[in-house]
Amino acid sequence: MKSFWHKLMSIFRLNLMIAFLLSVTVIAFFGYQYGMDDIYTISPSSYPYIIAQTDSVDGGSSILEISRTDSSIIMDYELREGYPYPYVNLQIYLGDGKSRGKDLSHYDSIYVWIKPRGEGSVRLYLRAWDDSISKPGEQSTLKFNEIEFFPLEETSPAVFVPQEFRVAGWWVSQNNVNAHRARVDFSNIPLIEIQTGTAAPLGYGTLEIMGISFKGKLVSSEKLMFGLIALWFFTFFFYLMLRLRDYSIQRNVERKRREELEHNLVILEVEKSDYEKASKEDALTGCLNRAGFTSVLTQEQEHLNNGGGALSFIMLDIDFFKKVNDTWGHSVGDEVLVNLSKLIRSRIRTTDALVRWGGEEFVILCSDTPLQNAQFLAEKLRTNVESTQLISQQQITCSFGVAEMAPNEDPKAVFERMDKALYSSKKNGRNTVTAAIKRV
Repeated sequence: MKSFWHKLMSIFRLNLMIAFLLSVTVIAFFGYQYGMDDIYTISPSSYPYIIAQTDSVDGGSSILEISRTDSSIIMDYELREGYPYPYVNLQIYLGDGKSRGKDLSHYDSIYVWIKPRGEGSVRLYLRAWDDSISKPGEQSTLKFNEIEFFPLEETSPAVFVPQEFRVAGWWVSQNNVNAHRARVDFSNIPLIEIQTGTAAPLGYGTLEIMGISFKGKLVSSEKLMFGLIALWFFTFFFYLMLRLRDYSIQRNVERKRREELEHNLVILEVEKSDYEKASKEDALTGCLNRAGFTSVLTQEQEHLNNGGGALSFIMLDIDFFKKVNDTWGHSVGDEVLVNLSKLIRSRIRTTDALVRWGGEEFVILCSDTPLQNAQFLAEKLRTNVESTQLISQQQITCSFGVAEMAPNEDPKAVFERMDKALYSSKKNGRNTVTAAIKRV
C-alpha cells in the first residue's frame, strides 16, 4: 500500500512538472511574439546632440538651414556645384560621439520617419567604431554602414532590417580594409547621419525628419530557446534527483528488511544444524560448537556494525584427515582433533573464539582484528601445526582460509568467501594460507 502511494505521488509530481513547463513555454512564446519589445527612439526635435553639415567641409558650396518644430527637424537646403557629389546632412551623436557609442546590434528593424519636399534619394549612415581601423579624432575612419532609399511622401516610416545595409565601397578602398572587417557592424555606433543621396538633384529641397526608431526584443530568440531548454533540462534533472532519492530510501528500507530476514535465517539455520545442541561446547574437543558460536557471532557483529574494530575469521581444515582415520583408526583421528584444538587455543587470545565447525574443520573468530593480522595469525598457526607432533604416527598439516567481515555484511556471505579461500588453499597444494578478497 505504501509503495502504491509512492508511485501515485511520483506520477502526480511528473504531471504537475510537465504542466508547469508547458505553461511557462507557451507564456514565453506568446510573450516573445507579442511583447518583450526593446525600442530605442531618437526624436530630432528634442534630441540635443545634433549637428547640421554641408559639403563645404569638402570644398563644396551647398547651403543648409534647419529649424525645429514640436515633432521634427526641417532641413531646407540648396545643393550647388563645387563638390563632385554635393550633399547636406544631419549628424546625430550617440554616446561620446567618438569611440564609445551605442550598441544597436540586437535590434532587428529600423524605422525612419522622413518626409521629402522635393526629388532625390536619402542616405542613412550608421557610423561604427572599429578598434582595428578607427582612429580617435578622425571621423572619416568610422565605418560607413549605409543604405540609400527614396523617402515616402506618406506618414508611414521607411522600414529596414540590418541585413539590407552594406559598408560603403569607397570607405573600404580608402582605408584598405580586408573582407572580414568590411562586414556590417552595429555593435558600437557613435554617429548616425542622414544625408542627401546620389540621386538628389541640384537646387532647392527640403527634408522633414520626424524620428528614428530601433526595434528588437529584450531577449533574442536564441537566448529564449536556450533558456527554455535549460529550464526543461534542469527541471527534469531535479525530478530525476527526487526519484533517485525516493528510490534510494525505498531500497535502503528493503535492504534493511532483507538483511534482517537473512540474519534471522542464518541464526535459524545455525540453530537447526546437527551440531547445535543444548550444550554450547563440542564434547570431544571442548571448543565451541555452532550453537555456542551463534551468540558470540551476534554480539561481535553488533559491535562491528556500531563502529567497533574489525572482525575477521579463520577457517582451517586438517589435510588428508580421512586418510588418518582410514589408516590409523578413528581413535587416532580423535586424538588429532583434541591435540590440534589444544595447540590452537594456546596460540590465540582469550578474546578470540575457537569453534569446531564440523568434522575436521575449525573456525577462529578474531575480534578487533583486520584481515592482514588474521592472515599473519593463520600463517603462524600453520607453521606451528606443521612443526608440532600432534600424533606419533605421522605429521599433520592444515589448510587455511581467511576473511574479514564488512559492517552490515551477511555472515553467510563472509563464510562463502572464507570457504572459497580455504578451497583455494587445498587446490594449491594444501598446507597454505589464502585470504579472501576484502569486501568494499
